[in-house]
Formats: sequence, C-alpha cells, structure tokens
Amino acid sequence: MSESQDKGVGVRGAYGVGRREFLGTAMAVGAGLLAGPLGSIRPAAAADPFKLGWVRPTTGRWASSFAPLYAGGLIAVEEINAAGGIMGRPIARVEEDDEASVAKQPAVIKKLQEQGCSFILGPTGSSQALAAAAVTTPAKIIHGVYGIAAALGDGEKYPYAYMCTFNTDQQGEVAATYLAETLKVKKVGILQENTAFGEGTVASSKATLQKYGITPVATEVVPVNAPDLNAYIGNLRKAGAEGLMIWVSNIPQLAMAFNAMAAIKWFPPTTGHNQLFNASLLELVPGDAIQNVYGTALRNFTWSATATPAARQVAFAKKLQGYPEAKGSEPIVACAPFYDFLYLLKHVVESQKSFEPEAVKRGLDAVKNFPGMQGTINFTPTVHRALSTEALCMATVASGRSPKAMGPFRERAPGA
Repeated sequence: MSESQDKGVGVRGAYGVGRREFLGTAMAVGAGLLAGPLGSIRPAAAADPFKLGWVRPTTGRWASSFAPLYAGGLIAVEEINAAGGIMGRPIARVEEDDEASVAKQPAVIKKLQEQGCSFILGPTGSSQALAAAAVTTPAKIIHGVYGIAAALGDGEKYPYAYMCTFNTDQQGEVAATYLAETLKVKKVGILQENTAFGEGTVASSKATLQKYGITPVATEVVPVNAPDLNAYIGNLRKAGAEGLMIWVSNIPQLAMAFNAMAAIKWFPPTTGHNQLFNASLLELVPGDAIQNVYGTALRNFTWSATATPAARQVAFAKKLQGYPEAKGSEPIVACAPFYDFLYLLKHVVESQKSFEPEAVKRGLDAVKNFPGMQGTINFTPTVHRALSTEALCMATVASGRSPKAMGPFRERAPGA
C-alpha cells in the first residue's frame, strides 16, 4: 500500500482487483462481504456479542478497490465465531463507512465510540489510519490499523494502535539488499512515484544501498498522472543503470514501465514492492518484461525447492477463493493485518480474562513470539510493529502464473 492510495490517487490500479476492474467492469462486492461472516454467528450463543468497530468504505469511488483487503478479517470473524467467539462472546461487526476519506475519520471513530465500541479494526490506508489513530489514542480505543507508514508502529506516539504488518522502511531495505548483495548489481537506477510512499521507500533503499557503497546512477521521479513512462525508462537506461528499483504503486503505471522496457528490449533485474504481484500485471505486460522482476513478499506465503507453505497458509488460500472480490489481489490480501489482529486480540483477551481496554493493552504490549499467519508477532510498549524484517523475502513476479501460486503464494527469488 502507498501514500498515493491513501490520498485517492491511482488506488484502483494500486490495489488491483483484477483485469476486469482495471478495464472498468464493476464488481458486486457488498452483499458477499456483509452477509457471510455475520451469518456465521451462531444463534445459540448465550453471551452478549462483542462489539467490534469495523471501518471500511462501502460507498465512494474506492469501495470496490478496498473491499478485497478486508477478506482476511472476514475469514477470521467467521472462524472465531464458529469456534465459540472470544471468551464465549461472538464477534459482532459494527460497520461504518468512511468512504476512504481522511477527513471523515474523526466522525466515524466518534460514532463507533458512541455505539459502545472500545475496539476498532480499520481504516485502510496510511493517511486514513493516522487520522483515525489521532482520535482513538486520546479515547484509549484498542485500534488495529492498516497502513504501512512507519509512524503507525510508534507505540509512544500511538499507544493504542497496533500494526500487524510490515512498513515501507522494511520493504526498501529488503529490496535493496537483494539487488546489491544477491544480484551483485553496482549501477542501480530508481523509478519513483511522486508520493510520500515513493519518497519513503526510496529513502530506505538509498540508505541500504549506501551500506554496500552504492549510489544510484539516476532517480527518475514520476508524477502520479504521467500518461506514459517511456522517457523515464529511457533516461534510466541512458544513465547506465544495470538494475532497477521500482517504487510505483498503481497497476496502470507499473504496466507502462514494463511495457516501455519491452519496447526497447531492455530487461534489467528489477526489485520493488508487493504490488508487483497483482495478477493484472501478468495480463498487461509481455512475459519477457517480468522474467527478472522480484517483489517483497511474506516468507510464509512463498515456496522454494526446499520449502513449501504450511498447511495453515494453504487453508487460508483456499478460503480466499471463496471471496470473488479478492481474485487477483490475493498476495495483497495476505499482507493485510486484520486476520492476525483478530486472532491476536482473541489470544490476549482470553489470556487476560478481560475485555477491559487497559488490560488488553498490557497484554498486547507483552506479546512475544505469537504465531501469526503472516509471521511471528512481537510487540513492546514502544514498538507496535508486529513483524521483523526477517518475515520478508524477495519472490519472483513471474511465478504468479504457476499453479502453485494458488492466488497468494509466490516462488522465492534465487538466493532469497
């Protein structure tokens, strides 16, 4: 996820819900999302439901693009309720539409608070999550956020917000390390979108490259509304780049970049972020253009000649197939934090034997080595970023065409 997505620029391409979405075909998502998990609450449950605030856009231009990102949370609600809920109480989602708007977050959070929600999941987007956390923090609401801005993992600034995913700094570090250390590329060119996401990942990338004595030969900054990227790719080649880092988040512009390389038959090894795994990209660019392309991936959702995904991740992948709106976006859905946040919340509430927010906060701040779907989760009172950099690795983009992919899985890059 990127800041361009947060600010409503290129979000459809950035989240990529498949080629039909990119070509403008509407996806009917509302009924499937709203009916399934609530219908799984067993009427025989004697205890009062546990109210969970659920912030997502159900209206507005980004509703269908954001919808797949909640699929993991919906699966967790269904599983937890089928197993008896949390301390015997079924989860009842109290959903509010934020229209993916930063400005609407204070009112949405206040409305949920008035409805008795002391625990909130969402919104999606770094800017949206930061705006929401500014309200949940003084209200002392336990908050499972979805954004990858590093600030969201600052437990001192946002003591009630918890980030069950990786951040932009980690992606930049892993991608740059692979290019410099494993692929031995010395002349690196960077293609960067003109957003806070682009700036953040490039800063992390350059800091990591510097450790290997590498200064990029060129950095091309792309406006988010650029109609084509031919000139930018041409400039990187003229600068002598022998390998690329691409920090562009939306699918249309990523396709432009790789099609520009294909047009001049230039296929340097390339690293970038997990949006490269979107299935739409495989349909929009020629195969030659992605043979040497690698993205940051969750190690738990990769395979190699000596390692296969665990049964738990395979079962999750199969359940994702029951959410048509997630088709094509499965690797992005697997990186969403909501599944792990809900299971972690269940674990802590039952360990503390309390739904009282301060007790739950103490339990969350002491979590060590919790086996999350994405990786091992650790929190401290000051660090609310769940995953270490070791939870990430590089994976091949082309492996998305393999039957082994099953949607969210990708093959580890050579040497990763």
